[in-house]
Amino acid sequence: MSANSRYSQDVLLILDDQNSPLADLCAQVVPADLHYGASSDPDPSLLAATTIMIGAPDKIARFLSDAPALKWVQSTWAGVTPLINHPRRDYQLTGLKGVFGQVMSEYVLGWILALERQILDYAQDTSWNQRAPVTVLGKRLGIMGTGDIACDVALAAQALGLRVTGFNRSGRCPPVFESCFTYEQRLDFAKDLDYLLCVMPNTPETDNLVSTDLLHALAPNAVLLNTGRGNCVDEDALVQVLDSGHLRAAVLDVFNEEPLPSSHRFWSHPKVYVTSHTSAPTNIEAAVRVFAQNLERFLKNQPLLHVVDFAKGY
Repeated sequence: MSANSRYSQDVLLILDDQNSPLADLCAQVVPADLHYGASSDPDPSLLAATTIMIGAPDKIARFLSDAPALKWVQSTWAGVTPLINHPRRDYQLTGLKGVFGQVMSEYVLGWILALERQILDYAQDTSWNQRAPVTVLGKRLGIMGTGDIACDVALAAQALGLRVTGFNRSGRCPPVFESCFTYEQRLDFAKDLDYLLCVMPNTPETDNLVSTDLLHALAPNAVLLNTGRGNCVDEDALVQVLDSGHLRAAVLDVFNEEPLPSSHRFWSHPKVYVTSHTSAPTNIEAAVRVFAQNLERFLKNQPLLHVVDFAKGY
């Protein structure tokens, strides 16, 4: 697209990295009469005309102030914190939903089974060793957050015989959960859980929700998994409770500072497993399918799917 083009209608900007298939896949779903460009560093004329953007929130946030005509942004991440933190609010922001449940379920249940069945311990044995039999059947999993990802994990966990309870702002209980608790009931929610999974967004409300008292409310030898956002877990409290012997392990995928500094104590703690924000990578093909649905709606002036509430942060 020429840097000198004049645009009289909507213009799509695909913020893409060189090695990503995002631009090629988006090109397959863009109508022939829609102007579009793809770049990791767009020129000012394209930015000035852009009304639609798709890409990673951290990249989009860099260019928001240079796109005065912007009407709609489609995120390719589940989380949209960089855009929530940006002061601009005069556009529609849509999140990426319905594409992470399978991979997140694999991650969560893979870790629960590995730890509960002591799979890695057996794999490291150098002599015959038969440990006491264990199973996840009938054990309790609590999930902080009850959105589409959490519901998919809950459904997969139930197939293994786990009992699953939820935690959210409203207390509204999707059918896949046995019961749900509100923020005010957080210690009741945590009481005697064998596994606690956090898939909460990064908002002021979720800061340090996983605190000393909540961790001590879990069943002895419980396992914490955090795949949502790092702000949800009080790191000092977690280390203290791990060191006390009350928790068996913490599987941590997300952190307040990423990449996690090499000097951070989590790297060397014997009960902490760091997985470097890999629990649910974006499937670009699935992301483009969501974008294509919304693009059709946008061009027909229909309500968009998965609109983010800037006040709530999700």
